[in-house]
Amino acid sequence: MPAAPVPSNAAETTVRSYIEALRSGDPQTAASYLGNGSPDESFIHASTHIVSMHSARDADGSYVVAVTLSTPSGNYMETFNVSSAADGSKILQKSFSKL
Repeated sequence: MPAAPVPSNAAETTVRSYIEALRSGDPQTAASYLGNGSPDESFIHASTHIVSMHSARDADGSYVVAVTLSTPSGNYMETFNVSSAADGSKILQKSFSKL
């Protein structure tokens, strides 16, 4: 398995921390990275690995972070919309699809 990509900005760090909390079986910590809602990625387990991570900054200063994940049930593409907040970057929206 190739080494996981190193986050290049706060948005990527937030997304990586969110995924790592889910991998560790800690949905409460994962939820702390969300600006709203709750974690719903039942496909993320301890053996899930980040294959790739890319981000792009939007005109409003927020980021879109795209992550490819390898899981026991197959590969997934997950997209996160991350914005700065008073208490750090927060994931405001997310979506995923199985590849």
